[in-house]
Amino acid sequence: MERPLRVLSETEASLESFHDCHVHGLRWRRDQFIFSLDFQYILEWLEPSNASHGAYSFLVSEARLVFRSASELKVSMDWSGSALDSEIAAVRVLGSRTTPNGQVERCFEIEFADPDGTISVWSTGYEVVLLQEPIVSQVPSIPLSDGP
Repeated sequence: MERPLRVLSETEASLESFHDCHVHGLRWRRDQFIFSLDFQYILEWLEPSNASHGAYSFLVSEARLVFRSASELKVSMDWSGSALDSEIAAVRVLGSRTTPNGQVERCFEIEFADPDGTISVWSTGYEVVLLQEPIVSQVPSIPLSDGP
């Protein structure tokens, strides 16, 4: 696993912060009950300057959205007639429950703007693992490295 640059808690990476982030991989660790998405996290939308002619720029980092104690994962994605890209429209909590050992789980739903699809997972929580130094980009995604 890549060495994390920094780990953001749920407080530092609110559900609303995932809008427009591009996802390019799914991972799971069955032995550790972990489900994660490799994605490009927008840390900050930078206000337009006069030089940018009213266009936003973005502070973006390669990252991993990690759900711990994951269960009941459902993935539905349809790339028919579109490129193999995926952009998050919204992340929300659909419900919560208490496990037999007293932990609170929430059902997270990730809705995609493109392609048509959703991912839902029950989890005790999430964190965002930043994998590189953030860079300023004129678009909300950055070129992927040639790594595995």
